[in-house]
Amino acid sequence: MKNNALKTMLTMGLAASLLAGCGGAVVEEAPPSEAASAADGVTSGTSEGEAAAPAQDVSADNTFTYAIAGDTGNTLNPLTADDRYGLMATKMLYTPLYFINLDGSVDYILAESMESNEDGTVWTCKLKPDLKWSDGEPITADDVVFTINANNEFSPKLSVGGELIKAEKVDDLTVNFTLPSPSASVFELLSAELFILPQHFFEPKGTFDVNMLEETPVGSGPYVLDEYMTGQYLKFSANPNYPLGTANIENVVYRVIEKDDTATLALQSGEVDAWIANSAEQMVPYQGNENFNIYNYSEGRVAYMLLNSVSPNMQDQDYRKGIMYALDRNEIMTAAYTDPELYEIGYTFLPPINEYYDDSQVEKYERDLEKAKELTAGGPTELNLLYNVADGVQERMALAIQASLKEIGIDVTLDGRDFAAYNKSYLDVTDTSFDLLLNGYVMGIDPNAYKSLFSSETEDYMRCHSEEADAIWTEADQITDAEARKPLYAELQKLVQEEAVMYPLGSNLKTLIVNSRIGGVEDAGLVPIYSIKDASKLTINQ
Repeated sequence: MKNNALKTMLTMGLAASLLAGCGGAVVEEAPPSEAASAADGVTSGTSEGEAAAPAQDVSADNTFTYAIAGDTGNTLNPLTADDRYGLMATKMLYTPLYFINLDGSVDYILAESMESNEDGTVWTCKLKPDLKWSDGEPITADDVVFTINANNEFSPKLSVGGELIKAEKVDDLTVNFTLPSPSASVFELLSAELFILPQHFFEPKGTFDVNMLEETPVGSGPYVLDEYMTGQYLKFSANPNYPLGTANIENVVYRVIEKDDTATLALQSGEVDAWIANSAEQMVPYQGNENFNIYNYSEGRVAYMLLNSVSPNMQDQDYRKGIMYALDRNEIMTAAYTDPELYEIGYTFLPPINEYYDDSQVEKYERDLEKAKELTAGGPTELNLLYNVADGVQERMALAIQASLKEIGIDVTLDGRDFAAYNKSYLDVTDTSFDLLLNGYVMGIDPNAYKSLFSSETEDYMRCHSEEADAIWTEADQITDAEARKPLYAELQKLVQEEAVMYPLGSNLKTLIVNSRIGGVEDAGLVPIYSIKDASKLTINQ
């Protein structure tokens, strides 16, 4: 049995540029932008939270069944998908040009190479020859240009310094990407979250929405969609034209089971092969059990509390600092995850695993009740804390925060909302209906991916209004030397903490429990949001 503890399995790819933290917002997380945040939470697939039994071949010998806690919805749009389960489905059906691993290595998928000119303003992508879509049509440079143009029109995240990246076909296998200025983060920007789309399929439709009840999407991913049942399951079969080779397992089923107790019973009974556990207690039945393997891995996720600076109660910076001094990170994270092996404390907006993480200059706001009382004296004594009511981790955090603030004379009303209402308030940077909010995000590897959270030149989901920081965000991305960038991002981490709009808690591990009949998990890779990087590499042990 494999019970990998903290930092044992840190093979991490790019996160969805979204999302909600998972804030940035991958939702479980859902992204406000791919580098934005992914909110922790999912929409409900059924009114009762239970999934009906999947199709008869869900438990077939050549099928891998994965229990997921939320439905994708009947419509999938690969340009705008921003929740965890929509992104997982998108990853099965489509592929990017290449994928960057946490160690800096690159897995080329559709692309054969990606190189820049001397000044870094033009990047040339060479596609692998003889690539085909799942319907047998050739994959060409036209598809890449079509995808870039579609992103620029409908989801303009592919930009440098506020100007869009332009794509131009050179020949059937070559595309030039032209930048308005050099950018250290552009290589990542054009990677994992840029799923290349088939022009011949989407252009005649006039929309990028795919009705999964009626249509069979054409893609280049390891699998194609066979069947979708609302609130119940998605069934995929191997794509024979997958660029990295036909999948080892013929079928994959994502079975929607929203309740943890139902999912763990399904795993133990063999109805499903894999499930994400959310606490140390949920892992107990599988520890030391030869029928299951446990994989703990990092998503580079940052859990945090937002202090809503636009709320009338929270506009005083010193008052916000006082709130932060009243809290204890370890206490909150232990309440949420139980076992310290399942989380790592962090003090800045970057996850501790990031090479640019630097807490040497930041104010850590270690618990100091006397200072907290001093800074909050004369301020509001009643606050509202917003959280996703369906998220047990957030609820446990909220209760711990409520108890801590009670000690300095502040009563906190816990405002649990369904995900739609919760995420709407989070994404609306003018919303004053809450004072505090719990969230998390998975943003990516390059630190510039976090800009949309904190810069007023972008979405500024953290309501951080610092002209000094805005200027540094721009400067740091124009420098391509990693060592030269580090002091700038260290300064940004310091400035953000001085604004006291975000109380970083740290980074938690994800725990994937897999039936031991399934092999190849290490080869498939465990990554943020999608969980499994390449499902085609999974095997069934005989």
